Amino acid sequence: MSGGSFVGLILLSMAWLFFVLGAVTNFSVLRRAMKSKEGERVPSGIPFLPGVVGSLAVFFTLPALAARGLQLPWPWLWILLPLLLDVHCIGGMVLFLLFRKTKHDGAS
Repeated sequence: MSGGSFVGLILLSMAWLFFVLGAVTNFSVLRRAMKSKEGERVPSGIPFLPGVVGSLAVFFTLPALAARGLQLPWPWLWILLPLLLDVHCIGGMVLFLLFRKTKHDGAS
């Protein structure tokens, strides 16, 4: 393994770890926000970076898998999947549209 390949492997591993830990962080922040009471402060998550980094990690992992003889069907699905799994990316927008709660002030 050459030095450039080793650095690429390290960067790809760091990208996967950032995606996984960032998505877990965003999910826990979303859970905390949904359980919070009115007026309670909630920490903010990492806006959209874990999903984008995860998509880039998949984009650079697919050719490495193909070089080893493993072909995945529908590569664009796998590339877009991290954007759907991160709750502060496309997945969060879908969740917001599906489970939107309207707050009523009691007036008719």
